Amino acid sequence: MTTAVIGAVAIVALAGYGMARVGRYVAAQWFIVRAWRWFSGQAHHGHPVTDAGWFREGQRALTRTGHATRWWHLPRWKRAAHRTGGTLAVVVLVLAFLIDWQGAALLAGGLIAGTVALGSFVTWHRARMREARRSFLFPLHLAAHQIAGIPRATRAESWIKPELDSGGAIRSVTLELPAGWPSDTKDEQRLAAIVGAKAAIESPRVSWRRAGPVPLLTLTHSPPPPDFVTMESLLPEAKKLKEHQLLLGVGIGEELVIASLETDSPHVAITAGTGGTKSNLGGWLLLQVLLKGGIGLVLDAKRRLSYPWLLKDMERNLVQLPNIAYAWTTEQLHDGGAWLSEELDRRGDVAFAGMDTRGDVHANVGPRQFTMAEELNLAVPRLKQYWGQVKAPGDPPKSPALTGIGEDAFAGRQVRKHLVMIGQALTAEVTGSKDSSVRQQCGIKLLTRYELPLWRMMCGDVPMPSSPTQLGRWQAVTAGGVRLVQTPKLDTVMARAEVLAGDIGELPESIPLSLVTGIPAVRERVLSPADVTGSVPLAVTAGPVFMTLKEVVDRGRVRPATTVAALKMARFRDPDGFPGEKGRRGQAKLYDPDELAAYDMARG
Repeated sequence: MTTAVIGAVAIVALAGYGMARVGRYVAAQWFIVRAWRWFSGQAHHGHPVTDAGWFREGQRALTRTGHATRWWHLPRWKRAAHRTGGTLAVVVLVLAFLIDWQGAALLAGGLIAGTVALGSFVTWHRARMREARRSFLFPLHLAAHQIAGIPRATRAESWIKPELDSGGAIRSVTLELPAGWPSDTKDEQRLAAIVGAKAAIESPRVSWRRAGPVPLLTLTHSPPPPDFVTMESLLPEAKKLKEHQLLLGVGIGEELVIASLETDSPHVAITAGTGGTKSNLGGWLLLQVLLKGGIGLVLDAKRRLSYPWLLKDMERNLVQLPNIAYAWTTEQLHDGGAWLSEELDRRGDVAFAGMDTRGDVHANVGPRQFTMAEELNLAVPRLKQYWGQVKAPGDPPKSPALTGIGEDAFAGRQVRKHLVMIGQALTAEVTGSKDSSVRQQCGIKLLTRYELPLWRMMCGDVPMPSSPTQLGRWQAVTAGGVRLVQTPKLDTVMARAEVLAGDIGELPESIPLSLVTGIPAVRERVLSPADVTGSVPLAVTAGPVFMTLKEVVDRGRVRPATTVAALKMARFRDPDGFPGEKGRRGQAKLYDPDELAAYDMARG
């Protein structure tokens, strides 16, 4: 018995010694070592790159940088199969050429054709997914892979499955999670919130499939807003909002969609193709500003066709609203745009006079002003051509009108001046600048009837949702994200009546007269001078405005036949009965226009 035990031990020792010698010999053979590492899916240096096993996918990298490619996260048997299969395929192909080169050539041709077809399909699919990958697939993968328990090096498309429409917009997103994903309610809610935010799915419907080997999370869009919304139903809600808020319309779940000129952006961009109801939406926004005591300047290259309700009554009479300045000829567009710079400087001076150490303004710079730059794709080329014809030597090369629009975009926020840029495609050239800096100041963007290039230009890397097809439906992009909104159909008769019945903001006296010639003869009011002694911003107040004789005649406050010379002669011949002087503006005498009108009517 003892001899048998000793013999067994000796045999085991000799076998171990022999295996050790063989192992050392093999380890010393460079080719054998490299061949083993190659065919077994190991790294050439022999050290593990990830914690992947023979049958287990890697979860973390073991490199110094903490990163590893997707290849090294595969189970080792897959890497071995890929390398072994590829090597054998090359060997078989070489042998085939040596045995029968003609048959091998036919076989190689077939393989190449199949590879080209498969490569074309993969290339087409990748090209279709390229925008989705760049805009939300990869960002979503980076944001959610840790919660989902997915290695960072895993391809995003391997576990994030988007469904896209024909335009490349996202319809739904499905996440394939690892088997046995140890989730709880908080993890599920957090993951769903990340997916909805990165994929720009507003108020998503979330569904889970926890049964089966692969848990699935699917997010789809909620039902859209109502197909039609009336102005009459939304106007009471708009009147409840704060002075700086705009009611855009009704969103998903019949929730009101509101934007702020203070917290979102002071400026608005509206972009759509022809017939996309741009003017309807612009009129709805302008109406809300007018009803809160604001004023408007309309730069309308469409020859007064954009907002007729601002200019005419139902009897087709030209009765321009008194809180609106309207430019429609190229010369008027030029004058109105150039005036923006002048008004910006005036408001800036008033604001500085009433500013404290903290930068808070305690002066009344004037009513909130909306500048509706309508159909810029048509207006800007005309303004450039006009300035090229009229500019004199020494004048700046850029049109003062385009300069004024740009200045409002950059410096209008603190002085309550807001720009609404409207066009089919608001390119840098259309905004009157050499780059996109003017367009980028519009943080409230409203788009419909768009395609991918237009969306990318306007919204950058924000994932593109499907373009609305319902008339009056827009995608609203604000600081709060992307929201689908149904805007109301503007009732222009009601809108005009509401403006005339409300508090009417006063246009500055410096406004070019050619833009207000259709204003009816109503008693004019003007803002009180800036009061810089208060501790809070002052409310808009009303008071009489005094005019020179020329201004009284130009604004039609006296009979059409009465001239400035006739008034001066009446003042000389009837010093006692002629209305008294109310003050001076420089050397010019100022009078009460109502007193002058009554005096002119009385003298016959």
